Order: sequence, then structure tokens, then C-alpha cells
Amino acid sequence: MSINMNQLFDQIDNVPKVPEVVRTLLKQVNNPNIDFAPIAENVEKEQAISIKVLRLVNSAHYGLPRRVGSIKQALVILGMDELKKLIIMSGFVSAISDVPGLNIDDFWLDNYRTATYAQWIAEQSQLNDTDLIFTAGLINNLGTVLIHLGVPDIAQKIDLDIRRGASRIAAEHHYLDFTSQQVTAELCSQWQFSVELIETIVNSTEPLSFDDISLSGCAISVARYISQSTYSEKSKGEILDEFPVDEWQKLGLDSKDIEANIALMLELDTGIDGLLD
Repeated sequence: MSINMNQLFDQIDNVPKVPEVVRTLLKQVNNPNIDFAPIAENVEKEQAISIKVLRLVNSAHYGLPRRVGSIKQALVILGMDELKKLIIMSGFVSAISDVPGLNIDDFWLDNYRTATYAQWIAEQSQLNDTDLIFTAGLINNLGTVLIHLGVPDIAQKIDLDIRRGASRIAAEHHYLDFTSQQVTAELCSQWQFSVELIETIVNSTEPLSFDDISLSGCAISVARYISQSTYSEKSKGEILDEFPVDEWQKLGLDSKDIEANIALMLELDTGIDGLLD
């Protein structure tokens, strides 16, 4: 079955609306001069987001010596960059919490791991835009939601192929001739998110296929592979054999260290448990 990607956007009214405070942050995700004080005030008015953010801030993941009782306190203790990530994550999880045929907890866990690993890889590669890379990693698969809403039968076939060992990108190309990242990019464009964020998501699909290779895209592509390998049925040897070595090396990382670095990433405490409760 062949469909036009634009058909998926017939379902756009069924996609829960992202809270305005999150949309504001995503439009300015790479802006270091953003005035965060009024944004923090608006977060406190979004009860679902505020509760999730404070639950995370007070979790064992941060290990703070005293309990944080307000978003303004969290801003002072964690700083703008870390709080920005928590607000974006909490906002999306609160807004998109149920999609027929999609295990939403697994979906967010996969995306959160991808974001966490991508930021770690970016830091090892000394890339500058690590916050943008985290955000792009977090929402890079958001198009999956529209695929499940628009063509649920095909979505189930894609999921089955993934469980059998195919990559999501390969399965989506096979059944749709486009990827969830391309759908995400179009969705983000309609939401008027930053050009830098949209381009990073697009470039993460198959980063080496572009004339101008994006290192940010390489970081997300590698991170996505590592995250998805955690729930595949492939052996350790198969995972290493199929590892995106070229993307890894483009990032200036040594191929001899792949296995050791995968182990380090898998040990990272993402702290997501409190987000999905």
C-alpha cells in the first residue's frame, strides 16, 4: 500500500495539543537569551506539567538535599537548561498519553533514551548544540503517533518488522516510502518550531545520505540505534556488527571504543520513571 505523507495530517485534529509554554520553548530551543522567568510562571499554571516536573526534580535521579516545592525554586537549583528539558519532556508526555495500538510508555522511554544518549554522544564529540540535540532526540519519532492514527494497519506491520529485527527507518521506507522523522519535521514545521530543530530531526534519518553531513544528525542516529537495540531480539554480536560505525567515526569517535561506550550509555540513569507514573 502506498500513501501520501500529507494524508497523515488529516489526523492532525486528533493529535493532542502541545501546551503553549512548551511550544514557546521549542520555538526558541537554541536561544540562550530567552527570558525564562515568565515561562517558569506559566509552567506553574499548567498543573499537569508542573506536577511532573516537580516529581522529577525531587526524584532520586537528582538527589537534592531538600525538597523543591515550586518551579521557581527548581529554576534556581537546576538552572535554566536542565529545567527547560524537564518542561519539554513533561509537556509532551502529558499531552500525548494515549494512542491506540501504541504502547505509549515504551514510546516515550525509547525517545527519552535516544535523547539522553544523543546528548552524551554530542558531549563526547564536543558539539556545541547539545540542548537542541537532546530536544530533537526526544521528539524525533513523534511522527510515529500520526502513523498510528492515520494508517494503524501499516503501523502494526512496521512494529512487527521491528520486533523481527528490522530498523524502524527500513520498515517505514518499505511500507510508506517515508519515515517518522520526515513526518515529525512536517509536524514541527506546522507548529512553527525552530528551523534548526526541524533540520536536525530531518538530518537524523540517514545522516550520511546528505551532501552536507550533520554531526547533530549523526549523534541522534547513533543514539536511536542504541536505544532500539535494547528491545530488539538481536544478539550482542549482531548489534555490534550492524552498529552505525561510519556515523560514529564522523563524530570523531574511535571505533575501538564502541562496545565500551555502549555499556556506559546503557548505565546512564535517565530518571524517566517519575515522568511516566
